[in-house]
Amino acid sequence: MKENTNQLRKELRQVGASAAEVNELLPIVSRLNRLSQHPAAVKNNSPKRLARVFKPMPFVASSLALGTFLVIVSQTASPTSFLYPVQKFSDSVAIGVQPQYRATVMMKRAQQVKLLVFEHASSQQVLATLADYMMEARAYQSTPQTNYAAFEFCKTNLQQAAASASPTVKQAITSSLQSLETT
Repeated sequence: MKENTNQLRKELRQVGASAAEVNELLPIVSRLNRLSQHPAAVKNNSPKRLARVFKPMPFVASSLALGTFLVIVSQTASPTSFLYPVQKFSDSVAIGVQPQYRATVMMKRAQQVKLLVFEHASSQQVLATLADYMMEARAYQSTPQTNYAAFEFCKTNLQQAAASASPTVKQAITSSLQSLETT
């Protein structure tokens, strides 16, 4: 150990350190020297650190893949499906990112009302989906770039639904269409 210290002292003096600087640097250099004498400890420690950093990565990647899959599958879900809330949430996120997407969502809700009527779904389910349509339609109607062709598409779908609906649902669809025309 004393021999190493003398060697370090000699090397520090050769690179231009004064006697006072050698005394200050010697403890630091001797610690660095000890680290360099144990490269296995340093090498073994590095993969452990990397493993701690990358350990959650498979979980995060699989969660993102599952979430993406759910969003994609939910886009074709019926309002009676357990994936319908996922569809509504992803649609609201898409509208937040791209406000023009609201017309697409509005048309999808009108088609869903028609589908539910044709499938003889419960009046409660049809009316809930009609309420979702109305919320999107009113919001879309207030945008400056309103596309009236989208409203005509929705109107046609809802009129077809009303033609086959129960009296209660037919009245709700008719009053919804009238309220949109008057505003």
